[in-house]
Amino acid sequence: MKATILRSQRVLVKDTIRPADLVIIGGLIADIASYGSEVDALELDDFLITPGFVDLHSDAVEKEIEPRPGAMFPIRPSLIELDRKLAMAGITTMFHAVSFNDEALSGNRATEAAVQIIREMDSVNRSALAVDNYIHARYEISSFKSAEAIKKLIEERCVKMVSIMDHNPGQGQFKTIEAWKNYHKPVFDLSDEEAETIIEKKEGIDMNKAYKLMRELLAFAAEHDLVALSHDDDRPEKIDLLKELGVSVTEFPLNIETAQYAIQSGIHAGMGAPNVVRGKSQSGNISARELIKYGCCDYLCSDYHPSSMLQAAWIMNREMGMDLAQAIGMVSTVPATISGLGDRGEITSGLIADLLVIDDRDVPKVVTTMKEGDIIYSSLGCLCG
Repeated sequence: MKATILRSQRVLVKDTIRPADLVIIGGLIADIASYGSEVDALELDDFLITPGFVDLHSDAVEKEIEPRPGAMFPIRPSLIELDRKLAMAGITTMFHAVSFNDEALSGNRATEAAVQIIREMDSVNRSALAVDNYIHARYEISSFKSAEAIKKLIEERCVKMVSIMDHNPGQGQFKTIEAWKNYHKPVFDLSDEEAETIIEKKEGIDMNKAYKLMRELLAFAAEHDLVALSHDDDRPEKIDLLKELGVSVTEFPLNIETAQYAIQSGIHAGMGAPNVVRGKSQSGNISARELIKYGCCDYLCSDYHPSSMLQAAWIMNREMGMDLAQAIGMVSTVPATISGLGDRGEITSGLIADLLVIDDRDVPKVVTTMKEGDIIYSSLGCLCG
């Protein structure tokens, strides 16, 4: 079997950037050889070679299908187009966060719409997509009819990760009714009257039933060895409950106290890369840079903006003083480990050759993306042909 050799002065091997020749055979990293020791190597000078990014949470699939409220595009071509964008952004493993919202907010077909996206993703992933497109099912705890639908998808191996979220007004991300309205009205194109009607329905939800279904779903996910996450946690007491329920990751903790307590309790904490790039939260919550500064953020995800994964790593290096290897690890090695994907996420012999070639002389950009040793995107002539 023919080998592909990549040679660069800068290869991220574990936690060190050093010169090396990478030998790729059969989709795997076969060897990390001394710089200049291999023949027929593709010379990449001082372009940086890193592992491909692993994204544990992105809403990009929903925004690709419905870029504006009510403007729906066909699912299959949307997925294929998004796959190309992910490759250009350096994301080689994506967990698409598909929301199962409650019917009060998203209409009576909300669950069916989410199931349709997931089934189409499962189909097209095996035939037409270049990166690994996995499903992260996001369960709104007031979406009663969704619990059984998610269980069925888990049984069919269409879901690889499950998270729980509670977006009811008055707690979590939306401490006030006004905060809930300010976010949901533009996102879902709601009038004041529609928003008031939805809030009224939410206030009448049977929370005992909601927690019962949530516990059952998390137990079912655990039986199938799926990683469980929680969304927008706002107090240490909630972390204690999550740990009891088998949740191992808190996404977007809302304050330092909660994030620090999570880390101390053995719960991983992750934030959005767009928050790092912009320097603030879209929803007015805590800055990810603040959590990183205090050492209570393990990894970054793209949240709603895939290209932020790359930019955030260099911002952490250039503006926040973080070692570049550590910063890249927060979008590759660490999320791969958290998700249980031990076959990727770093440049080590025997792992999958999911690799990026990055030009970081100015604003960093991915110039080549490899998936299991195959080039799925490149703007470099020496690799394109």
